[in-house]
Amino acid sequence: MKEHDDIRTLETVNSSKKISLELKVFAGLAIPIYFSQLATHATGVIAALMTGNYSTVDQAAVATGNMLFWPVFFGLGGSLFIITAFVAQFYGAKRTSEIGPLLKQAFWLCLPLIILVSIYLSFADRLLEFFQSPEEVRVIAKSYLNGLLIGTPALFLFQPLKSFSEGITRPIPITYINIGMVIQNALLNYGFIFGNFGLPEMGGAGCGISFAISSWSALLVLIIYIYFSKHYQEANLFKEFVKPDFNRIFEIFKLGFPIGACIFVEFGLFSGSGLLLSNLGEATIASHSIAMQVTTVTFMLPLSVGLAAAVRTGNLLGAGNFKHARYSSFFAICVAVSLAIFNFFILFRYGSNLASFFNSDPKIISLSGSLLLVAAFMQISDGISFTGQGALRGYKDTLAPLFIMIIAFWLFALPLGYSIGLTNFFIPAQGAFGMWIGLCSGVIIASILVLFRLNKTTKNAINNKNFKVF
Repeated sequence: MKEHDDIRTLETVNSSKKISLELKVFAGLAIPIYFSQLATHATGVIAALMTGNYSTVDQAAVATGNMLFWPVFFGLGGSLFIITAFVAQFYGAKRTSEIGPLLKQAFWLCLPLIILVSIYLSFADRLLEFFQSPEEVRVIAKSYLNGLLIGTPALFLFQPLKSFSEGITRPIPITYINIGMVIQNALLNYGFIFGNFGLPEMGGAGCGISFAISSWSALLVLIIYIYFSKHYQEANLFKEFVKPDFNRIFEIFKLGFPIGACIFVEFGLFSGSGLLLSNLGEATIASHSIAMQVTTVTFMLPLSVGLAAAVRTGNLLGAGNFKHARYSSFFAICVAVSLAIFNFFILFRYGSNLASFFNSDPKIISLSGSLLLVAAFMQISDGISFTGQGALRGYKDTLAPLFIMIIAFWLFALPLGYSIGLTNFFIPAQGAFGMWIGLCSGVIIASILVLFRLNKTTKNAINNKNFKVF
C-alpha cells in the first residue's frame, strides 16, 4: 500500500525531499485531525455562545458542568488514547489482522471506565456545594450533568474506533462524522435552549440533552461506516466474539492510564482553577470559561500536530525506522511552533474581540481579554509540550510525561496561581488574572521538560538494540 511505501521512502531521500515528504505526511494526517478536534470542541463553543445569549447564569452553569466532567472523562478515557499507537505500529509493520483483537480488548476496558464516570456524574453536583458555587448555577449545572451522563458511554466506545481509523492513516472519516455531530448538536442546542422547533425551552440544561443525542448518533454512524468500508476489513473487527484477555487489557491500561492522568493533570488544573475562582461570582466564572473556550480552539492546532506525530512515529517504529522516527518527532515540534506563533498573534491582538462574541457584558469582555493576553504567551510552550507528548505516545513512553505534568502544574503552577490570584501572599490578590499567570508558568516548565524527555527517548530507541516496539 502507498502508506507503507511512504514509511520506507525516507531511507533513500535527501534532506530537502525528506522535509517535503514529512510536510506532505503531516498535512495528510494533521489537517483532518485538526478539523475533527475542532468539530469536537465546537460543541462546547456553541453551547457557550448560545447560553451566553440566553443568560449569564446558564452560561456559567454549563461552564461549571464542563469543568466537572471533562477532566474526569479525559483522565479515565485518555487511557484509550494509547490504542492509536498500538494500531499505528501494527499498521506500519503490516500486521493489520492483529488490530481487531486489540480493539475488542479496548472495548472490554471501556466497561469499567464507563461505570466509574457514571457513578462520579451521579454525585458530581455535590462538589459545587463544596466550592460554594451560586445556588442558581448549581441547579442548572446538575441538569446539564444528567445529559452528559447519558452520552458518556457513547464517548468511550467512540474512542477505540477513532484510534483505529486514525492509526491506519484514515482520519478523514472521523472528521466528517464529527462535523455532522456538531451540526446536529448546534440545531438541538438552538431548539432546547431557546425552545425552538417545537422543543421545550430548557436553557443551559438543554445542552446536556443535545450532547447525549449527538454523541450516540456519532457512534452509530462510525460503527456503520467501519462495518461496510473495505479499508477496515483486514482488521477482523466484526468476525468473532472475543472474551476478555485480562493480560492484554492490563497492558493497554498500564500504558494508557498515564496518558489519561497526564491530560487530567492539565485539564484538571484549568478546570480546578475555575472552580476555585467560582466564589468570586458569575462574571468571573463566565470570563474564565470564555478564555478556556477560545484558547482551546487555538490549542487545537498544536494538539492536532501532536496526534499526527503519535501516528507518524508509531508507523515508523513499526516499520523499524528508528532514526526517522526521531527526525519526524522533532519535525512535528517545528511545525507546531510555527502554528503557535500564529496563535500568539491572534490572541495578543484580538483577544478582547474574540471574547465579545461570547458575552456582551463589558466587564466580562474586559476580564476575558486580559486572560487571553496571558494565554497568548502559553501558545509556543503548549505547542512544544503537547506535540512532544504526542510523539512520545508513539514510542509508548507515557509515564514520564505524567510526572512532568504533575511537577509543572500541580507542584508549581497551581500553588503560584492560587497565591497570586486568591491571596495577598506576594501581592494583592489579582483574581482570575493572577491564576492564569500561574497556569502560564506551568505550561512553560512542562514544555522544557518534555523536550528533554523526547530527546532522551528517541536517542534511546536508536542506540538500544533491545528497544521494544510491540
